[in-house]
Amino acid sequence: MSDITPTPSPDSATDSGGRRGLGWLTLSASALVVLLAAGSLLWPRSGQQDPAHALLVFDSCGDQERVAQVYEPLRSYLANAGEGTLDLSVVRTVAAFKKQLADRPDYVFAPDGLALTTPSEHYLPLVVGRRSAPRNLRPRGVLVYRIASGDATEPWISHPGRTVLGDSLSLVATGALRQTTAGSRARGWAAGPDSYDHGPVLHAMRLGAFDYALVRQWDADRFFSDGLLSDSQFAVRDLVDPAPDAVLLVSRQVSRHSRLRCGEGLSGLGRHTSDEEAPLARDLRRGLAGLHLAGFNVLLEPDWELVRRNFAGGLAGDWPSGTD
Repeated sequence: MSDITPTPSPDSATDSGGRRGLGWLTLSASALVVLLAAGSLLWPRSGQQDPAHALLVFDSCGDQERVAQVYEPLRSYLANAGEGTLDLSVVRTVAAFKKQLADRPDYVFAPDGLALTTPSEHYLPLVVGRRSAPRNLRPRGVLVYRIASGDATEPWISHPGRTVLGDSLSLVATGALRQTTAGSRARGWAAGPDSYDHGPVLHAMRLGAFDYALVRQWDADRFFSDGLLSDSQFAVRDLVDPAPDAVLLVSRQVSRHSRLRCGEGLSGLGRHTSDEEAPLARDLRRGLAGLHLAGFNVLLEPDWELVRRNFAGGLAGDWPSGTD
């Protein structure tokens, strides 16, 4: 029997060439996808960055001890109760705060006056700092004055060189100024370095540097009770209605479930017995003492918007900004 070699038909040749063509196209497409992916990593498109999963903290003092004592425990607590890992960024100037805020961090901790400048379409109030009971309500802004100098109605106008603000960014220290005219706000008074502690200003006052100080009610009370200010030499007058003080904001992009869980957990901080307290909660509660805080209270959005309206005239940046 003779050997017969089959001759490929024209159709079979076409199928083979088609398969080779499709294989080449598949390899080319795969290579193109790899190149595009690499390019997106090396040259990301501007304006297309994802929000930063971070806790942004403003603290003009912001020393390493306070960061380790207060803000690291706060970051750990929020990460555990929220949506996972959070980076911590502590900034000391308003310019740096605004720059980092543009990256849309998940959480923002700041003095109330600065927190009010954040866009309401991006951030919601979560909680506000709470003092130890029975002083667990919001503090007032008070004027501490030297009795020998007299009780001036608006000493920041009549005696600007002898008047000091507890800081430049909290409502308890600047609220009275924000409610006056823009011209009077432009005088540039001296302001203390720490939004969360007006002790440095009160020390300077008792040593004779100033006759009038606009400060947080609780800080003034602490100095009188500790005997650092004498009732025979200094007096106090209320200036500003109770203000939120230290505020924690949350991005609207954080899920509602996470917002509720974090808010409930933080507002319950320090209200339970030590046997019921989780380690992360215990560390945060102990650390908050560095800011003279015992925990947090819930801050509702309507309440926050009311504060915004009450001080709307002084949020444009023409009030004292010693930390700029």
